Amino acid sequence: MFDSDDRRTTVTEMEPVQVENDSSGDGDSHSCPITIRTFALQLRNTTVHVCSWGAGILRFLVQQDDEQKSIVDIVCGYQSVEDIHLSKNPYYFHSCVGRVANRIARGKFSLGGLHYQVPVNNGPNALHGGPGGLSHRNWEAMGIEDGVRFTFLSPDGDQGFPGTVQFTASYRLQPSLSDSGVTLQLHMEALLLDDTSATPINMAHHSYFNLMGRSTSGILEHSLQINADAYTPINRDGIPTKLLQSLDDDPVMDFRYPRTLQKALHEYGVHKVGFSSMDIDCHMSDRDKPISSGPYGIDHNYVVRQQPGMSLPRVSTLSCPFLSLTIYSDTPGIQCYTANYLGSDGESIHGMKELYRRWDAVCLETQHFPDSICDDISNLSSPFWKGKCPILTPGHPQYSHTVAYQLEKSLTWQKAYQGSDTEGNKYDSIEAMWDDQDLSTWYQRAKEWYEDNCDTTVDGVLGGIGYISDQDLKGSKEFCIDLDIPCDEDGRKWSCEVGAGIGRVTKGLLLDLVDRCDLIESSSRLLQAAPDHIGSHACRCRFYCHELQEWKPSQKYSIIWIQWVLCYLTDKDIVEFLSRCSDRLLKNGWIILKENTCENEAFVVDVDDASITRSVPYWLDLISKSGLRVRKMQWQNDFPDEIYPVPMLALQRG
Repeated sequence: MFDSDDRRTTVTEMEPVQVENDSSGDGDSHSCPITIRTFALQLRNTTVHVCSWGAGILRFLVQQDDEQKSIVDIVCGYQSVEDIHLSKNPYYFHSCVGRVANRIARGKFSLGGLHYQVPVNNGPNALHGGPGGLSHRNWEAMGIEDGVRFTFLSPDGDQGFPGTVQFTASYRLQPSLSDSGVTLQLHMEALLLDDTSATPINMAHHSYFNLMGRSTSGILEHSLQINADAYTPINRDGIPTKLLQSLDDDPVMDFRYPRTLQKALHEYGVHKVGFSSMDIDCHMSDRDKPISSGPYGIDHNYVVRQQPGMSLPRVSTLSCPFLSLTIYSDTPGIQCYTANYLGSDGESIHGMKELYRRWDAVCLETQHFPDSICDDISNLSSPFWKGKCPILTPGHPQYSHTVAYQLEKSLTWQKAYQGSDTEGNKYDSIEAMWDDQDLSTWYQRAKEWYEDNCDTTVDGVLGGIGYISDQDLKGSKEFCIDLDIPCDEDGRKWSCEVGAGIGRVTKGLLLDLVDRCDLIESSSRLLQAAPDHIGSHACRCRFYCHELQEWKPSQKYSIIWIQWVLCYLTDKDIVEFLSRCSDRLLKNGWIILKENTCENEAFVVDVDDASITRSVPYWLDLISKSGLRVRKMQWQNDFPDEIYPVPMLALQRG
């Protein structure tokens, strides 16, 4: 299943398009044409077209599981990149927006005692980085494994913002945990290149979603759930009041449980705007007809609930009878915008996929909070400021924001995310499982179990099944035979055994492959026994006592061996740990991962030792999120039937 066509993304560059350079406010010469590049990412009957103009999603084509195998485009917008460019894209269809997404009150902010004014383009406010922001620029593009990476260099003073900043937006299309779903992951980064400036960065993606494609009801029949217990109220200009409103006290805005957007917009119109139910029924039945008092609907930032343990918190789920779109992100907020202004003025309708009307789509924009640029919050007591806009400085020059769109079309896809624990409890999702764990004691429980149950022998570190050690090492040796293990500049090969225990793998395998080996183990008792177990070759080893979730490798390694230990880490810590390991590999170096897996459910939680056995798709998802790619896979052979299946995965940087 690791190398099947069902899991392999095809990346194809389409015919580039040249358009006239209208400068888009960036001061470029009008005489040089712009070449807009478009790429098609294909996987599991899903095709995503991404383009260099605005680093955007042009199409998100899904083949439905109906008799006609009909194709639905779930993002609204323009038909072609030429149309996007010519229209000036006033609705920000398709695009990555910034430098600062959402609104800045009056377009003014201050940093380090300096005052800045950026262009006002939304009533009295600045919106989405201004008229020449990231959404209206042509980015450099290059194909990468299972995706595309776009880059854009924004000079100091661009749209009034200080500092020269390098922006990156990387799209990857990957399998979800189910056998038919996909996940489109977008990783946005910014790097401040100046050594004197500070600058605000708050990127967001601004696709308009309608899971039914062309629909007479727009999004009214869609159901929406948002993982938030509070939102940020706004004034009449859409600027947050800098307070948080509990959803316990405002049921109109409450999406903690799935709710149709028809019901939500109806209640909003009655309780927030003051319409009668009859008026709202008319507004919904005739969405072409203007509303005399002006458009209305939801356009608010929600405060994402913290979800410790998750590799990427689940933020929101949008669903219709045929499809489900779940959004994951590491940002503190999400803007829910129900496309209240679509069709309100007939502006720039030429080239649109169809003539849109209000409530034809919904934007779900993961972000830091709107109008929250501030470099000193020491005197600001409102919890609003916990979601403030990141400020890049020479000392902290990097920004990162990941959002993942998981699209499922099977009626039984939820089964791929269900699991259990050893006490017989059942969980409907990975999120529900982590919500049920006491993470304040998670690592201590595992450590105490090991201290009480694991003696300093091979049988002890293998939990009483030491008789499998020789067969395990034999399988590992065969797996490594054709791996090209790199040397450092001095011609030496370095390895690291993570969760080393007494050095079983170091002695039985790694010292035959490399010159030097580091052992990382959280139990000082086990680590102290390692030199005696390894014997005369212990002089080639270094021994470090570290908790894995906190370990930051300093050495560059040819091969990092991780076996039967990541089961004790949370999803979040696994992704961060693997990412740190990846950063410390020599060029063409390897991470070897060897862990138990379960076959008929996504996970099994061992209540006694605070460990998790994960399914193969679950592991592949975590590996992908860490930026690693599977280069080779084999199953360990000849283990007893009562032992979980054990794959061996050879990983390298993507």
